Amino acid sequence: MTNENRATLMFPYLCALFVLALVIGDRILWSQSGAATTPTMSCHDAAMSANPQANELGGLPTPLYYGSIALVLLISFGVIEWRAKHKNPAKRPTFDVLKIPGVRQLITHPATRPALQLSMIAFFLLIIAAGLFGNQLPTKNIAPLLTWTIWWCGLVLIILYAGKAWCYVCPWDAIAGWAEGLRLRSPHTEHLTLGLHWPRFMRNIWPATILFIALTWVELGFGVTMRPRATAWLALGMLGLAFASAFIFDRKSFCLHGCLVGRISGLYALFSPVEVRAADRDVCRSCSTHSCYTGNEKGDPCPTFQYLGTMSQNTYCISCMECVKSCEVDNVAVRLRPWGEDLRTNPKPRSDEAYLALIMLSLTGFHGLTMTAAWGRMVDSLRGALGIGEPAAFSLGMCAIIVGPVLLYALLVAVSRWSARDQTRGYREHFLRYAYALLPIALFYHLAHNSEHLLMEGQKVIALASDPFGWEWNLFGTAMWSPSPLVSMEALWGIQVLLVLVGHIYSLSAARQTAGVLFTDRVAATRSQVPMLFAMILFSVMSLWLLKQPMEMRVSWM
Repeated sequence: MTNENRATLMFPYLCALFVLALVIGDRILWSQSGAATTPTMSCHDAAMSANPQANELGGLPTPLYYGSIALVLLISFGVIEWRAKHKNPAKRPTFDVLKIPGVRQLITHPATRPALQLSMIAFFLLIIAAGLFGNQLPTKNIAPLLTWTIWWCGLVLIILYAGKAWCYVCPWDAIAGWAEGLRLRSPHTEHLTLGLHWPRFMRNIWPATILFIALTWVELGFGVTMRPRATAWLALGMLGLAFASAFIFDRKSFCLHGCLVGRISGLYALFSPVEVRAADRDVCRSCSTHSCYTGNEKGDPCPTFQYLGTMSQNTYCISCMECVKSCEVDNVAVRLRPWGEDLRTNPKPRSDEAYLALIMLSLTGFHGLTMTAAWGRMVDSLRGALGIGEPAAFSLGMCAIIVGPVLLYALLVAVSRWSARDQTRGYREHFLRYAYALLPIALFYHLAHNSEHLLMEGQKVIALASDPFGWEWNLFGTAMWSPSPLVSMEALWGIQVLLVLVGHIYSLSAARQTAGVLFTDRVAATRSQVPMLFAMILFSVMSLWLLKQPMEMRVSWM
Protein backbone atom coordinates (compact mmCIF):
# COMPACT_ATOMS: atom_id res chain seq x y z
CA MET A 1 0.00 0.00 0.00
CA THR A 2 1.40 3.39 -1.00
CA ASN A 3 1.87 6.26 1.45
CA GLU A 4 -0.92 8.16 -0.33
CA ASN A 5 -3.31 5.23 0.14
CA ARG A 6 -2.35 4.92 3.80
CA ALA A 7 -3.03 8.63 4.31
CA THR A 8 -6.42 8.33 2.58
CA LEU A 9 -7.36 5.32 4.67
CA MET A 10 -6.25 6.92 7.92
CA PHE A 11 -7.86 10.32 7.28
CA PRO A 12 -10.99 9.67 9.42
CA TYR A 13 -8.85 8.57 12.35
CA LEU A 14 -6.44 11.47 11.93
CA CYS A 15 -9.45 13.80 12.13
CA ALA A 16 -10.48 12.13 15.40
CA LEU A 17 -6.95 12.49 16.79
CA PHE A 18 -6.89 16.15 15.77
CA VAL A 19 -10.16 16.89 17.58
CA LEU A 20 -9.01 14.88 20.62
CA ALA A 21 -5.73 16.81 20.71
CA LEU A 22 -7.70 20.06 20.43
CA VAL A 23 -9.92 19.06 23.37
CA ILE A 24 -6.97 17.98 25.54
CA GLY A 25 -4.90 21.04 24.68
CA ASP A 26 -7.82 23.35 25.28
CA ARG A 27 -8.54 21.65 28.59
CA ILE A 28 -4.94 22.09 29.74
CA LEU A 29 -4.82 25.76 28.75
CA TRP A 30 -8.25 26.36 30.25
CA SER A 31 -7.21 24.79 33.55
CA GLN A 32 -3.99 26.81 33.65
CA SER A 33 -5.96 30.01 33.11
CA GLY A 34 -7.97 29.25 36.25
CA ALA A 35 -11.27 28.46 34.51
CA ALA A 36 -11.44 24.90 35.82
CA THR A 37 -9.10 24.60 38.76
CA THR A 38 -11.27 22.70 41.22
CA PRO A 39 -13.62 19.72 40.90
CA THR A 40 -16.36 21.58 42.75
CA MET A 41 -16.45 24.61 40.49
CA SER A 42 -19.88 25.35 39.03
CA CYS A 43 -19.98 24.30 35.39
CA HIS A 44 -22.90 26.69 34.97
CA ASP A 45 -20.58 29.61 35.72
CA ALA A 46 -17.87 28.23 33.42
CA ALA A 47 -19.96 27.44 30.37
CA MET A 48 -22.95 29.74 30.65
CA SER A 49 -20.97 32.96 30.85
CA ALA A 50 -21.56 33.38 27.13
CA ASN A 51 -25.27 33.83 27.82
CA PRO A 52 -26.79 35.34 30.94
CA GLN A 53 -30.04 33.42 30.72
CA ALA A 54 -30.29 30.34 32.92
CA ASN A 55 -30.03 26.96 31.19
CA GLU A 56 -28.83 28.45 27.86
CA LEU A 57 -25.53 28.06 26.11
CA GLY A 58 -24.27 30.83 23.87
CA GLY A 59 -24.01 30.15 20.14
CA LEU A 60 -21.35 30.99 17.56
CA PRO A 61 -20.06 34.58 17.79
CA THR A 62 -21.17 36.81 14.93
CA PRO A 63 -17.67 37.22 13.37
CA LEU A 64 -17.10 33.45 13.40
CA TYR A 65 -20.57 32.87 11.95
CA TYR A 66 -20.03 35.17 8.97
CA GLY A 67 -16.48 33.93 8.51
CA SER A 68 -17.80 30.36 8.38
CA ILE A 69 -20.35 31.31 5.72
CA ALA A 70 -17.52 32.82 3.66
CA LEU A 71 -15.60 29.55 4.01
CA VAL A 72 -18.65 27.56 2.88
CA LEU A 73 -18.87 29.70 -0.27
CA LEU A 74 -15.14 29.47 -1.00
CA ILE A 75 -15.07 25.73 -0.46
CA SER A 76 -18.17 25.20 -2.58
CA PHE A 77 -16.78 26.75 -5.73
CA GLY A 78 -13.27 25.50 -5.00
CA VAL A 79 -14.40 21.89 -4.78
CA ILE A 80 -16.49 22.22 -7.94
CA GLU A 81 -13.47 23.59 -9.81
CA TRP A 82 -11.06 20.99 -8.38
CA ARG A 83 -13.37 18.05 -9.03
CA ALA A 84 -13.94 19.21 -12.60
CA LYS A 85 -10.23 18.68 -13.24
CA HIS A 86 -9.63 15.52 -11.20
CA LYS A 87 -11.24 12.13 -11.28
CA ASN A 88 -11.47 9.75 -8.38
CA PRO A 89 -9.45 6.57 -8.74
CA ALA A 90 -11.57 3.57 -9.71
CA LYS A 91 -10.37 1.63 -6.68
CA ARG A 92 -9.88 3.12 -3.23
CA PRO A 93 -7.56 1.72 -0.55
CA THR A 94 -8.94 -0.74 2.02
CA PHE A 95 -7.55 -2.85 4.83
CA ASP A 96 -9.05 -6.09 6.13
CA VAL A 97 -8.87 -6.10 9.94
CA LEU A 98 -9.50 -9.85 9.98
CA LYS A 99 -5.94 -10.30 8.73
CA ILE A 100 -4.63 -8.97 12.03
CA PRO A 101 -3.60 -12.02 14.09
CA GLY A 102 -6.22 -12.97 16.65
CA VAL A 103 -9.02 -10.71 15.38
CA ARG A 104 -10.91 -13.43 13.49
CA GLN A 105 -10.63 -15.77 16.47
CA LEU A 106 -11.94 -13.04 18.77
CA ILE A 107 -14.92 -12.24 16.53
CA THR A 108 -15.89 -15.89 16.04
CA HIS A 109 -15.50 -16.85 19.71
CA PRO A 110 -18.96 -17.75 21.06
CA ALA A 111 -18.56 -15.58 24.16
CA THR A 112 -17.47 -12.31 22.50
CA ARG A 113 -20.78 -10.88 21.36
CA PRO A 114 -22.86 -12.08 24.35
CA ALA A 115 -20.34 -10.53 26.75
CA LEU A 116 -20.57 -7.14 25.01
CA GLN A 117 -24.35 -7.38 24.79
CA LEU A 118 -24.57 -8.16 28.50
CA SER A 119 -22.66 -4.98 29.28
CA MET A 120 -25.16 -2.95 27.24
CA ILE A 121 -28.06 -4.77 28.87
CA ALA A 122 -26.70 -3.72 32.25
CA PHE A 123 -26.82 -0.04 31.20
CA PHE A 124 -30.28 -0.58 29.69
CA LEU A 125 -31.61 -2.07 32.95
CA LEU A 126 -30.02 0.78 34.91
CA ILE A 127 -31.89 3.30 32.73
CA ILE A 128 -35.18 1.41 33.19
CA ALA A 129 -34.79 1.07 36.95
CA ALA A 130 -33.64 4.66 37.48
CA GLY A 131 -36.34 6.05 35.19
CA LEU A 132 -39.20 4.12 36.76
CA PHE A 133 -38.20 4.18 40.42
CA GLY A 134 -35.69 6.99 40.86
CA ASN A 135 -36.06 10.67 41.67
CA GLN A 136 -38.06 12.28 38.86
CA LEU A 137 -36.00 15.48 38.79
CA PRO A 138 -33.89 15.17 35.60
CA THR A 139 -30.82 16.59 37.34
CA LYS A 140 -31.06 13.90 40.01
CA ASN A 141 -31.65 10.89 37.75
CA ILE A 142 -29.12 9.18 35.49
CA ALA A 143 -31.70 7.83 33.00
CA PRO A 144 -32.17 11.01 30.87
CA LEU A 145 -28.44 11.78 30.84
CA LEU A 146 -27.40 8.25 29.81
CA THR A 147 -30.12 8.07 27.16
CA TRP A 148 -30.30 11.49 25.53
CA THR A 149 -26.79 12.84 26.10
CA ILE A 150 -24.39 9.89 26.37
CA TRP A 151 -26.08 7.27 24.16
CA TRP A 152 -28.09 9.37 21.67
CA CYS A 153 -25.17 11.73 21.07
CA GLY A 154 -22.53 9.00 21.17
CA LEU A 155 -24.47 6.88 18.68
CA VAL A 156 -23.70 9.30 15.84
CA LEU A 157 -20.01 9.21 16.76
CA ILE A 158 -20.07 5.40 16.74
CA ILE A 159 -21.60 5.38 13.26
CA LEU A 160 -19.02 7.87 12.03
CA TYR A 161 -16.13 5.59 13.02
CA ALA A 162 -17.49 2.08 13.50
CA GLY A 163 -20.54 1.87 11.24
CA LYS A 164 -23.21 -0.49 12.54
CA ALA A 165 -21.29 -1.44 15.71
CA TRP A 166 -24.30 -0.47 17.83
CA CYS A 167 -26.36 -3.25 16.21
CA TYR A 168 -23.65 -5.71 17.28
CA VAL A 169 -24.26 -4.90 20.97
CA CYS A 170 -27.92 -3.76 20.82
CA PRO A 171 -29.64 -4.75 24.11
CA TRP A 172 -33.14 -4.80 22.60
CA ASP A 173 -32.11 -7.31 19.93
CA ALA A 174 -30.10 -9.36 22.43
CA ILE A 175 -32.91 -9.73 24.99
CA ALA A 176 -35.54 -10.48 22.33
CA GLY A 177 -33.27 -12.92 20.47
CA TRP A 178 -32.23 -14.82 23.59
CA ALA A 179 -35.83 -15.10 24.76
CA GLU A 180 -37.06 -16.30 21.39
CA GLY A 181 -34.29 -18.89 21.04
CA LEU A 182 -33.91 -19.71 24.74
CA ARG A 183 -30.15 -19.47 24.37
CA LEU A 184 -27.18 -17.16 24.72
CA ARG A 185 -25.02 -18.76 22.05
CA SER A 186 -25.63 -19.17 18.34
CA PRO A 187 -26.32 -20.98 16.11
CA HIS A 188 -29.57 -22.60 17.12
CA THR A 189 -32.13 -24.82 15.49
CA GLU A 190 -35.08 -24.53 17.86
CA HIS A 191 -37.30 -21.48 17.60
CA LEU A 192 -40.28 -20.17 19.52
CA THR A 193 -41.14 -17.73 16.74
CA LEU A 194 -44.11 -18.20 14.44
CA GLY A 195 -41.71 -17.48 11.58
CA LEU A 196 -44.18 -15.46 9.55
CA HIS A 197 -42.95 -13.37 6.65
CA TRP A 198 -42.93 -9.61 7.14
CA PRO A 199 -45.99 -8.14 5.33
CA ARG A 200 -45.15 -7.44 1.72
CA PHE A 201 -46.52 -3.87 1.73
CA MET A 202 -44.17 -3.06 4.65
CA ARG A 203 -40.99 -4.48 3.11
CA ASN A 204 -39.35 -1.10 3.07
CA ILE A 205 -38.08 1.33 5.69
CA TRP A 206 -41.24 3.44 5.94
CA PRO A 207 -42.15 1.78 9.28
CA ALA A 208 -38.80 2.93 10.70
CA THR A 209 -39.28 6.40 9.18
CA ILE A 210 -42.72 6.75 10.77
CA LEU A 211 -41.31 5.63 14.14
CA PHE A 212 -38.49 8.17 13.80
CA ILE A 213 -40.96 11.00 13.19
CA ALA A 214 -43.16 9.78 16.05
CA LEU A 215 -40.21 9.57 18.45
CA THR A 216 -39.13 13.11 17.54
CA TRP A 217 -42.68 14.37 18.10
CA VAL A 218 -42.91 12.70 21.50
CA GLU A 219 -39.33 13.52 22.52
CA LEU A 220 -39.48 17.24 21.72
CA GLY A 221 -43.20 17.93 21.93
CA PHE A 222 -43.67 16.43 25.36
CA GLY A 223 -40.28 17.06 26.93
CA VAL A 224 -39.29 13.40 27.25
CA THR A 225 -35.62 14.32 27.60
CA MET A 226 -36.55 16.00 30.90
CA ARG A 227 -38.71 13.15 32.20
CA PRO A 228 -36.94 10.05 33.57
CA ARG A 229 -40.05 7.85 33.72
CA ALA A 230 -41.10 8.70 30.16
CA THR A 231 -37.56 7.93 29.00
CA ALA A 232 -37.76 4.50 30.64
CA TRP A 233 -41.13 3.75 29.07
CA LEU A 234 -39.80 4.67 25.62
CA ALA A 235 -36.91 2.26 26.12
CA LEU A 236 -39.34 -0.47 27.17
CA GLY A 237 -41.48 0.32 24.14
CA MET A 238 -38.55 -0.37 21.83
CA LEU A 239 -37.95 -3.64 23.65
CA GLY A 240 -41.61 -4.54 23.20
CA LEU A 241 -41.41 -3.95 19.44
CA ALA A 242 -38.27 -6.10 19.22
CA PHE A 243 -39.98 -8.86 21.26
CA ALA A 244 -43.12 -8.83 19.14
CA SER A 245 -41.14 -9.08 15.93
CA ALA A 246 -38.87 -11.84 17.27
CA PHE A 247 -41.80 -14.05 18.26
CA ILE A 248 -43.93 -13.38 15.18
CA PHE A 249 -41.69 -12.83 12.15
CA ASP A 250 -38.77 -14.71 10.62
CA ARG A 251 -35.17 -13.76 11.28
CA LYS A 252 -34.78 -10.11 12.37
CA SER A 253 -37.43 -8.42 10.27
CA PHE A 254 -37.84 -5.59 12.75
CA CYS A 255 -34.12 -4.75 12.47
CA LEU A 256 -34.46 -4.70 8.69
CA HIS A 257 -37.67 -2.70 8.34
CA GLY A 258 -38.87 -1.24 11.61
CA CYS A 259 -36.02 -0.25 13.90
CA LEU A 260 -35.62 3.52 13.68
CA VAL A 261 -32.14 3.37 15.24
CA GLY A 262 -30.99 0.67 12.83
CA ARG A 263 -32.38 2.39 9.74
CA ILE A 264 -31.03 5.83 10.61
CA SER A 265 -27.64 4.34 11.36
CA GLY A 266 -27.97 2.26 8.19
CA LEU A 267 -28.20 5.34 5.98
CA TYR A 268 -25.50 7.18 7.90
CA ALA A 269 -23.34 4.04 7.62
CA LEU A 270 -23.09 4.65 3.87
CA PHE A 271 -20.51 7.19 5.02
CA SER A 272 -18.83 4.88 7.56
CA PRO A 273 -15.17 3.83 7.15
CA VAL A 274 -16.02 0.19 8.04
CA GLU A 275 -17.62 -2.40 5.78
CA VAL A 276 -18.42 -6.13 5.87
CA ARG A 277 -18.05 -7.60 2.39
CA ALA A 278 -17.07 -10.69 0.44
CA ALA A 279 -13.29 -10.82 0.26
CA ASP A 280 -13.51 -12.17 -3.31
CA ARG A 281 -16.79 -12.16 -5.20
CA ASP A 282 -15.53 -14.77 -7.63
CA VAL A 283 -15.39 -17.21 -4.73
CA CYS A 284 -19.03 -16.41 -3.93
CA ARG A 285 -20.04 -17.12 -7.53
CA SER A 286 -18.68 -20.65 -7.26
CA CYS A 287 -20.18 -21.24 -3.80
CA SER A 288 -22.91 -23.90 -3.68
CA THR A 289 -23.92 -23.62 0.00
CA HIS A 290 -24.46 -19.86 0.42
CA SER A 291 -23.95 -20.41 4.13
CA CYS A 292 -23.61 -16.68 4.80
CA TYR A 293 -27.28 -16.40 3.81
CA THR A 294 -28.71 -19.73 4.95
CA GLY A 295 -26.51 -20.43 7.99
CA ASN A 296 -24.98 -23.70 9.14
CA GLU A 297 -23.79 -25.39 12.32
CA LYS A 298 -21.20 -22.66 12.87
CA GLY A 299 -23.30 -19.55 12.38
CA ASP A 300 -26.87 -18.29 12.01
CA PRO A 301 -28.43 -17.25 8.69
CA CYS A 302 -28.01 -13.57 7.87
CA PRO A 303 -30.64 -11.94 10.10
CA THR A 304 -31.44 -9.22 7.56
CA PHE A 305 -31.45 -11.45 4.44
CA GLN A 306 -28.21 -10.10 2.94
CA TYR A 307 -26.10 -12.21 0.58
CA LEU A 308 -22.41 -11.35 0.62
CA GLY A 309 -21.97 -12.26 -3.03
CA THR A 310 -24.10 -9.29 -4.09
CA MET A 311 -24.03 -6.95 -1.07
CA SER A 312 -22.33 -3.67 -1.95
CA GLN A 313 -23.60 -1.22 0.71
CA ASN A 314 -23.72 -0.93 4.49
CA THR A 315 -27.37 0.02 4.69
CA TYR A 316 -28.94 -3.25 5.81
CA CYS A 317 -26.00 -5.16 7.27
CA ILE A 318 -26.15 -5.10 11.09
CA SER A 319 -22.54 -6.26 11.58
CA CYS A 320 -23.60 -9.33 13.56
CA MET A 321 -20.55 -11.22 12.17
CA GLU A 322 -22.52 -14.46 11.72
CA CYS A 323 -21.25 -14.63 8.14
CA VAL A 324 -17.67 -14.60 9.43
CA LYS A 325 -18.53 -17.71 11.46
CA SER A 326 -20.55 -19.55 8.81
CA CYS A 327 -18.43 -19.05 5.68
CA GLU A 328 -16.60 -22.36 5.07
CA VAL A 329 -13.79 -20.76 3.08
CA ASP A 330 -13.24 -17.63 5.19
CA ASN A 331 -14.27 -15.41 2.29
CA VAL A 332 -15.52 -12.57 4.50
CA ALA A 333 -13.62 -9.31 4.99
CA VAL A 334 -14.19 -6.61 7.60
CA ARG A 335 -12.48 -3.68 5.94
CA LEU A 336 -11.43 -0.19 6.86
CA ARG A 337 -11.98 2.22 3.96
CA PRO A 338 -12.14 5.98 3.28
CA TRP A 339 -15.14 7.97 4.47
CA GLY A 340 -18.13 8.10 2.15
CA GLU A 341 -17.20 5.11 0.02
CA ASP A 342 -20.76 3.84 -0.48
CA LEU A 343 -21.82 7.33 -1.56
CA ARG A 344 -18.89 7.47 -3.98
CA THR A 345 -20.01 4.25 -5.64
CA ASN A 346 -23.55 5.66 -6.04
CA PRO A 347 -25.95 3.24 -4.35
CA LYS A 348 -28.96 2.15 -6.32
CA PRO A 349 -31.58 4.73 -5.32
CA ARG A 350 -34.71 3.75 -3.44
CA SER A 351 -37.59 6.10 -2.72
CA ASP A 352 -37.95 5.06 0.93
CA GLU A 353 -34.24 5.65 1.57
CA ALA A 354 -34.22 8.97 -0.28
CA TYR A 355 -37.17 10.31 1.69
CA LEU A 356 -35.65 9.14 4.97
CA ALA A 357 -32.43 10.97 4.05
CA LEU A 358 -34.40 14.18 3.46
CA ILE A 359 -36.42 13.71 6.64
CA MET A 360 -33.21 13.12 8.60
CA LEU A 361 -31.87 16.41 7.25
CA SER A 362 -35.07 18.19 8.30
CA LEU A 363 -35.37 16.61 11.74
CA THR A 364 -31.72 17.03 12.75
CA GLY A 365 -32.21 20.74 12.13
CA PHE A 366 -35.56 20.58 13.93
CA HIS A 367 -33.86 19.20 17.05
CA GLY A 368 -31.64 22.26 17.11
CA LEU A 369 -34.42 24.71 16.30
CA THR A 370 -36.67 23.56 19.16
CA MET A 371 -33.93 24.48 21.64
CA THR A 372 -33.87 28.12 20.51
CA ALA A 373 -36.02 31.11 21.38
CA ALA A 374 -37.02 31.38 17.71
CA TRP A 375 -38.98 28.14 17.96
CA GLY A 376 -40.88 29.35 21.01
CA ARG A 377 -41.87 32.52 19.17
CA MET A 378 -42.98 30.45 16.16
CA VAL A 379 -45.20 28.21 18.27
CA ASP A 380 -46.70 31.22 20.09
CA SER A 381 -47.46 32.87 16.74
CA LEU A 382 -49.26 29.77 15.49
CA ARG A 383 -51.27 29.54 18.70
CA GLY A 384 -52.33 33.16 18.46
CA ALA A 385 -53.09 33.14 14.74
CA LEU A 386 -55.07 29.88 14.69
CA GLY A 387 -56.47 29.84 18.21
CA ILE A 388 -55.13 26.36 18.95
CA GLY A 389 -53.34 24.77 21.90
CA GLU A 390 -49.59 24.28 22.24
CA PRO A 391 -49.53 20.58 21.21
CA ALA A 392 -51.41 21.36 17.98
CA ALA A 393 -49.18 24.37 17.25
CA PHE A 394 -46.07 22.28 17.91
CA SER A 395 -47.33 19.56 15.57
CA LEU A 396 -48.13 22.04 12.78
CA GLY A 397 -44.72 23.66 13.15
CA MET A 398 -43.01 20.27 13.07
CA CYS A 399 -44.90 19.31 9.90
CA ALA A 400 -43.79 22.55 8.28
CA ILE A 401 -40.15 21.91 9.21
CA ILE A 402 -40.33 18.40 7.73
CA VAL A 403 -42.19 19.29 4.55
CA GLY A 404 -40.58 22.68 3.81
CA PRO A 405 -37.02 21.48 3.08
CA VAL A 406 -38.37 18.53 1.06
CA LEU A 407 -40.45 20.86 -1.14
CA LEU A 408 -37.51 23.23 -1.57
CA TYR A 409 -35.29 20.31 -2.51
CA ALA A 410 -37.91 19.04 -4.99
CA LEU A 411 -38.01 22.47 -6.65
CA LEU A 412 -34.22 22.68 -6.90
CA VAL A 413 -34.08 19.19 -8.42
CA ALA A 414 -36.48 20.37 -11.13
CA VAL A 415 -34.27 23.41 -11.78
CA SER A 416 -31.21 21.16 -11.80
CA ARG A 417 -32.71 18.84 -14.41
CA TRP A 418 -33.82 21.81 -16.53
CA SER A 419 -30.37 23.43 -16.26
CA ALA A 420 -28.65 20.32 -17.57
CA ARG A 421 -30.75 20.44 -20.75
CA ASP A 422 -30.56 16.68 -20.92
CA GLN A 423 -33.83 14.79 -20.50
CA THR A 424 -32.30 11.32 -20.74
CA ARG A 425 -32.97 10.59 -17.07
CA GLY A 426 -36.37 11.23 -15.51
CA TYR A 427 -37.15 13.65 -12.69
CA ARG A 428 -37.69 10.81 -10.21
CA GLU A 429 -34.18 9.46 -10.67
CA HIS A 430 -32.71 12.94 -10.21
CA PHE A 431 -34.77 13.41 -7.04
CA LEU A 432 -33.75 10.07 -5.53
CA ARG A 433 -30.06 10.15 -6.41
CA TYR A 434 -29.28 13.67 -5.26
CA ALA A 435 -31.03 13.02 -1.92
CA TYR A 436 -28.19 10.69 -0.89
CA ALA A 437 -25.68 13.48 -1.45
CA LEU A 438 -27.28 15.45 1.41
CA LEU A 439 -26.51 12.74 3.98
CA PRO A 440 -23.06 14.12 4.99
CA ILE A 441 -24.58 17.54 5.74
CA ALA A 442 -27.21 15.90 7.97
CA LEU A 443 -24.66 13.59 9.61
CA PHE A 444 -22.11 16.27 10.47
CA TYR A 445 -24.67 18.83 11.63
CA HIS A 446 -26.15 16.09 13.79
CA LEU A 447 -22.68 15.54 15.23
CA ALA A 448 -22.02 19.28 15.64
CA HIS A 449 -25.29 19.78 17.51
CA ASN A 450 -24.76 16.71 19.69
CA SER A 451 -21.19 17.71 20.51
CA GLU A 452 -22.66 20.70 22.36
CA HIS A 453 -24.60 18.38 24.65
CA LEU A 454 -21.89 15.75 24.97
CA LEU A 455 -19.01 18.11 25.73
CA MET A 456 -20.98 20.52 27.91
CA GLU A 457 -23.34 18.14 29.72
CA GLY A 458 -21.76 14.70 29.50
CA GLN A 459 -19.40 15.24 32.44
CA LYS A 460 -22.42 15.25 34.77
CA VAL A 461 -22.36 11.45 34.57
CA ILE A 462 -19.39 11.50 36.98
CA ALA A 463 -21.64 12.76 39.77
CA LEU A 464 -24.71 10.71 38.83
CA ALA A 465 -22.70 7.49 38.70
CA SER A 466 -22.48 7.73 42.48
CA ASP A 467 -26.19 8.47 42.88
CA PRO A 468 -28.00 7.16 39.77
CA PHE A 469 -31.45 7.06 41.39
CA GLY A 470 -31.23 10.43 43.11
CA TRP A 471 -31.51 8.77 46.52
CA GLU A 472 -28.65 10.73 48.11
CA TRP A 473 -26.16 7.89 47.65
CA ASN A 474 -22.43 8.44 47.18
CA LEU A 475 -21.22 5.08 45.85
CA PHE A 476 -17.92 6.29 44.36
CA GLY A 477 -17.42 9.50 46.29
CA THR A 478 -18.29 11.73 43.33
CA ALA A 479 -21.93 12.62 44.10
CA MET A 480 -21.07 16.18 45.12
CA TRP A 481 -18.82 16.87 42.13
CA SER A 482 -19.74 19.61 39.71
CA PRO A 483 -17.01 19.31 37.08
CA SER A 484 -16.53 22.00 34.50
CA PRO A 485 -17.35 21.29 30.82
CA LEU A 486 -14.91 19.21 28.82
CA VAL A 487 -13.94 22.14 26.58
CA SER A 488 -14.10 25.91 26.58
CA MET A 489 -16.72 27.70 24.52
CA GLU A 490 -14.08 28.78 21.99
CA ALA A 491 -12.98 25.18 21.39
CA LEU A 492 -16.60 24.01 21.10
CA TRP A 493 -17.32 26.64 18.46
CA GLY A 494 -14.22 25.62 16.52
CA ILE A 495 -15.21 21.95 16.59
CA GLN A 496 -18.75 22.71 15.46
CA VAL A 497 -17.67 24.88 12.53
CA LEU A 498 -15.10 22.27 11.48
CA LEU A 499 -17.75 19.53 11.49
CA VAL A 500 -20.17 21.58 9.37
CA LEU A 501 -17.42 22.34 6.84
CA VAL A 502 -16.37 18.68 6.61
CA GLY A 503 -19.96 17.59 6.01
CA HIS A 504 -20.36 20.27 3.34
CA ILE A 505 -17.24 19.13 1.50
CA TYR A 506 -18.31 15.49 1.45
CA SER A 507 -21.80 16.41 0.24
CA LEU A 508 -20.29 18.42 -2.60
CA SER A 509 -18.16 15.43 -3.51
CA ALA A 510 -21.16 13.08 -3.43
CA ALA A 511 -23.16 15.48 -5.61
CA ARG A 512 -20.32 15.53 -8.13
CA GLN A 513 -20.34 11.74 -8.26
CA THR A 514 -24.12 11.74 -8.68
CA ALA A 515 -23.95 14.19 -11.57
CA GLY A 516 -21.38 11.95 -13.22
CA VAL A 517 -23.79 9.02 -13.04
CA LEU A 518 -26.75 11.01 -14.34
CA PHE A 519 -24.93 12.64 -17.26
CA THR A 520 -22.23 11.43 -19.61
CA ASP A 521 -21.66 14.98 -20.87
CA ARG A 522 -19.41 16.96 -18.51
CA VAL A 523 -21.06 20.30 -19.34
CA ALA A 524 -24.52 18.92 -18.55
CA ALA A 525 -23.20 17.44 -15.30
CA THR A 526 -21.74 20.81 -14.24
CA ARG A 527 -24.96 22.67 -15.09
CA SER A 528 -26.93 20.11 -13.11
CA GLN A 529 -24.78 20.71 -10.04
CA VAL A 530 -25.31 24.47 -9.81
CA PRO A 531 -28.85 24.35 -8.30
CA MET A 532 -27.77 21.48 -6.03
CA LEU A 533 -24.74 23.53 -5.01
CA PHE A 534 -27.16 26.28 -3.99
CA ALA A 535 -29.17 23.73 -1.96
CA MET A 536 -26.09 22.50 -0.14
CA ILE A 537 -24.88 26.02 0.62
CA LEU A 538 -28.35 26.87 1.92
CA PHE A 539 -28.55 23.79 4.17
CA SER A 540 -25.00 24.29 5.49
CA VAL A 541 -25.65 27.99 6.21
CA MET A 542 -28.83 26.97 8.02
CA SER A 543 -26.74 24.57 10.10
CA LEU A 544 -24.41 27.42 11.02
CA TRP A 545 -27.36 29.70 11.83
CA LEU A 546 -28.75 27.09 14.22
CA LEU A 547 -25.35 26.80 15.89
CA LYS A 548 -25.29 30.59 16.25
CA GLN A 549 -28.47 30.61 18.35
CA PRO A 550 -28.30 30.34 22.16
CA MET A 551 -29.25 26.74 22.93
CA GLU A 552 -31.35 25.51 25.83
CA MET A 553 -29.52 22.58 27.38
CA ARG A 554 -31.29 19.31 28.08
CA VAL A 555 -31.00 18.36 31.73
CA SER A 556 -27.65 18.97 33.33
CA TRP A 557 -27.68 22.65 34.14
CA MET A 558 -31.01 22.91 35.91
